[in-house]
Amino acid sequence: MRRERARRWLIIGAVTAGLLVVGYLSHPIYLSAVGRALIVEDELHPADAILVLGGETRQGDRVAHAVKLYKRGLAPLLVVSGTPMGFRTHEAEVMQRHAEFLGVPAERILAVKHNADSTREEADVVVPVLRSKGFKEVILVTSNYHTARAKRIFTKAAGSAGPTFLTSPVHDGNFEPEGWWMTRRHAKTFVYESIKTVWYWAAE
Repeated sequence: MRRERARRWLIIGAVTAGLLVVGYLSHPIYLSAVGRALIVEDELHPADAILVLGGETRQGDRVAHAVKLYKRGLAPLLVVSGTPMGFRTHEAEVMQRHAEFLGVPAERILAVKHNADSTREEADVVVPVLRSKGFKEVILVTSNYHTARAKRIFTKAAGSAGPTFLTSPVHDGNFEPEGWWMTRRHAKTFVYESIKTVWYWAAE
């Protein structure tokens, strides 16, 4: 097991380093292209629900974005997903209170609490809940840099039984594809997300 993990981390390190080197040598066109590869934005139309993934910012950007979609009439229900934050505090409950504060009725919010340590584990918990409600299509709300990986993971978890997912990226200030290498925060986000993406590919 340790050898397998070490091998995966070597692959991840080599691929990430290779991407950065190639991107740097190709600066800036390819660096921007690599940044944009992390982001997927689908054309939205009315769906069964809007799913807000855990990992919310302190400002609540994901919930705020999802509420705007809800108020546009794109779905009749918000599903907020989250993990424990601390003593008697749960992210999903905080997200629900935020959505209510922004004007979404409590009966139009479904909070899904879990202890997932990754997007894959989150999908394994949330997808069965969505399926049990009979949802066929769901709008997936998460940070822009997380959309490509999140959609891939949730689509695989749903399989042919569904539901299908439309992604709506949130620009929360942590990443922008154009010029990301010039800002420490954006560069850090790119490296972390790239490592997670490669890890997911290696673990499939």
